[in-house]
Amino acid sequence: MSFLLRAGAGPCIACVLAAALAGCATSPALGPGATPEQVQARLGAPRAAYALPTGQRLFYSGKPGERQRYDFDASNRLVSTEQVFTRQKFQQFAQGHHESAEVQRSLGPPMRRKEDGETGSVWTYSWLDYGTWRLARLRFDAAGVVHGVEFSEDTLADDHYR
Repeated sequence: MSFLLRAGAGPCIACVLAAALAGCATSPALGPGATPEQVQARLGAPRAAYALPTGQRLFYSGKPGERQRYDFDASNRLVSTEQVFTRQKFQQFAQGHHESAEVQRSLGPPMRRKEDGETGSVWTYSWLDYGTWRLARLRFDAAGVVHGVEFSEDTLADDHYR
């Protein structure tokens, strides 16, 4: 350290430390109890926002192929965060009776929606699965209920595609 001070690096080190401490002071933690305003100050505008019976839900797409869900309680305090683009999350909609509104509140808006005539629609989500781009296609019947989930490799995707 004394070598650095003799070489004139002392002022540079002081500036770096001051900048690091200032960053800590102005960036609120995004742990439990954070407010939506604190999350938005850190991450910007959400990709989607939904009202829930117990509060609200915000979605952010930070890294390509990922989508993070932030849930807030009735007093606008962060109670949980979750990465929702996983095979398990998509597969949960293949079983049971899930409506399109529930899917959207769980996963956020799809990358693409295609109306399939009178038979229903297909929602496509693209995500990064252990280094491989994948597509999940959720098929809805005419009543808006999921009746199938298909997976495939997204051969057109790369990190710049998103």
